[in-house]
Amino acid sequence: MPRIFWYILVGMFGWAGCDQVAPVSFTPEYVVESYQIAGEPLQPVWLTRTMPINAVYVPDSVRVRGAQVRIALLDAQGLPERWYPYEEHTDTPGYYVPIPLVRRARVQPLRTYRLEAQMPDGTLLTAETTVPDTFRVLGANLDSVRYQSEVRLELFMTRSEYPGRQAVYIITTEALEPTEENLTPLGRALYEDSTFTLEELRVSGSPILNEANYREMPDGTLRLRLPWLAVLFYGPNRVTISALDDNLYDLIRTQSVQQGGSTLSPGEIPAVLEHVSGGRGVFGSYARVQYTFIVGR
Repeated sequence: MPRIFWYILVGMFGWAGCDQVAPVSFTPEYVVESYQIAGEPLQPVWLTRTMPINAVYVPDSVRVRGAQVRIALLDAQGLPERWYPYEEHTDTPGYYVPIPLVRRARVQPLRTYRLEAQMPDGTLLTAETTVPDTFRVLGANLDSVRYQSEVRLELFMTRSEYPGRQAVYIITTEALEPTEENLTPLGRALYEDSTFTLEELRVSGSPILNEANYREMPDGTLRLRLPWLAVLFYGPNRVTISALDDNLYDLIRTQSVQQGGSTLSPGEIPAVLEHVSGGRGVFGSYARVQYTFIVGR
């Protein structure tokens, strides 16, 4: 799972109170976390429970054991075309993976998948995702770049397509040699002035990209410029550009408002959009491309 999505979900246990005017008694809810990737094998599903904000977090205490999990590929009418059963991993409670017979099945772009997870108490959690179309990197302007130079890494890509709207993207950058000696000035400031560990800084992510970050070329391809804020380590880095489905798009943009990325007053802040019935969390999908380059001093 891409770490940027995990960081977005860190605040999940506090979402239940975001749109409440008066305190309410705590009621545990089921939480799903799963990200399907276009063109890649079916991905796992995590099932947990929410816990009170003042409780001590113990992973085993919130993981949901014994659920019945399956994912359906839907046809054009929204009916199941094929079911993919899941099973709980023998060594990791709450972690569900496709059964061996369907483990090689690949996620089809521009198709809709439905998750059904029946909990031990009979609660049914459901969610659907429509998978973005695949795209590819056609080339780049360089293989190595000096940090903060005027020339930035530029990738030339085909477009991803998504039903009913323009594709939206985010960038994540993964340092392949995340040592303290390789920290860039920004990375060192975050490391020394906060509680971030090297492992937490190893993967950094951008907000949802706007037109300032990429340009449409006359032939319909895209030219994307990597922002320096996404680079926290010198040395080899792997950049991933992900095209988001509606579920991840809504989650990221509304979660950024919750975290202060808006000029709205507190009373105007909208609730986070989760698109899960019978619980909360995210069952989303994305398409991705990757490129490895060197950042010099």
